[in-house]
Amino acid sequence: QNVQKNGTIYKEHPYITIVNNSNDLFLKQDWDGMAKLYADTVKFYDPSSSKPSSLADAKKGWADIYNNWEQINVVKQGYPDGLQYDKDPFTVQSWWVVTCVNKKTKKAAKFYMVQFDEFNKAGKIDMELAYYDQTPLIEASKEAASTK
Repeated sequence: QNVQKNGTIYKEHPYITIVNNSNDLFLKQDWDGMAKLYADTVKFYDPSSSKPSSLADAKKGWADIYNNWEQINVVKQGYPDGLQYDKDPFTVQSWWVVTCVNKKTKKAAKFYMVQFDEFNKAGKIDMELAYYDQTPLIEASKEAASTK
């Protein structure tokens, strides 16, 4: 077998900074600031939806999270990797631990998420893909069983 390189992995890169900044803006609930990091044509992929979301859908979804959850904390695990493949868009791969409390039930949820952000030539995120197990969120949203 021959050794063949397919790109470069970065530990520090301006696009990694953009992904880190998007998390900071999310925690500050600065949806307009976040939106500036994304291309107008961005597509969001998430396990909670069977089809990709637009930027307008994502902004509504970000606000809905804060409408239904409190004590939201998102902690970076390790460091994101900037993946500069030879023939594919620059991608930042990042890992997060998310904790939150459902406002209605007061139950806590904790889940792990890996996120992939692809950048266009203008330096904007034009695809965001998040993987996580929704079970902790579903369980924390369930009302206690009635004892009648």
